[in-house]
Amino acid sequence: MKKYLYVGLFILIGTNVVALSGVALNRSGEQTSQLTLTERELTLPYNSDAQSENSGMSLTINWRIFDENNGRYIPYSYSLKSIKITEKELVDLGFGEFNEKQKFRSESRELYWALEFDGALHDAEIKKVEINYQEAQSAFNNDPNDANKRKKDDLKDSLAREKTTRSRLFFMEVAANYKTIAAKYSGLNNVVIVKGLAKPDYNRDDKTFSLSLDQLLILNIMVPLEHVDVFKGLNSRDWRIISKPRYAVDVKWGGRLEPWIIGAHKLNE
Repeated sequence: MKKYLYVGLFILIGTNVVALSGVALNRSGEQTSQLTLTERELTLPYNSDAQSENSGMSLTINWRIFDENNGRYIPYSYSLKSIKITEKELVDLGFGEFNEKQKFRSESRELYWALEFDGALHDAEIKKVEINYQEAQSAFNNDPNDANKRKKDDLKDSLAREKTTRSRLFFMEVAANYKTIAAKYSGLNNVVIVKGLAKPDYNRDDKTFSLSLDQLLILNIMVPLEHVDVFKGLNSRDWRIISKPRYAVDVKWGGRLEPWIIGAHKLNE
């Protein structure tokens, strides 16, 4: 019995040593990025009160994809996590050759993603909603029926959400080689390179390929004990409500492209 106990303790200690070594390596190396994000990009868990009490609280990275949609704003496209891509581009990313029967021989792969914070993609999203709202306003002015009013009001709310509530962290590009994508965005202080899992897909109806961006390799960031008080008393926000973010968080990414929190403070309502 003691033998198994010692083995279990040895495994536990070994696992902790490896994890702590990885953290130390990530933070001791060259800093790759630093951003100040808000509640728009770092969301509270549903049980935030319980987590803050036991000091095991974490924040979830909230990122999104810009989709032109032929210039039309689609309210429910916010959760879409897929991009159009060619077969050659998929092969260049390291996926196996496509086979009509077997699809791709490879499943999800770990790739490098470039994410842009509060930049051109967010501006383009706001512009798209503004144009659609102006068109809906004109349609309502010309024909003030119930359907036109609902569309106008919905787009007005969507525009307000884009400006005050929704995430400004947008996916830009995916690559198989870190040095290549890092060099491309070198010098841009609002772009962060992260690791994420992605999986190819094929649409047999229109014979097109896409890449499903499954998830960031590290989606949740632990809140250090010294910053937990900033989030005490705050509940997970109902995103149907349009309101300004309640806190800001300073985040660094290290040599292993893993994030950690170095500061946090409440924002004035």
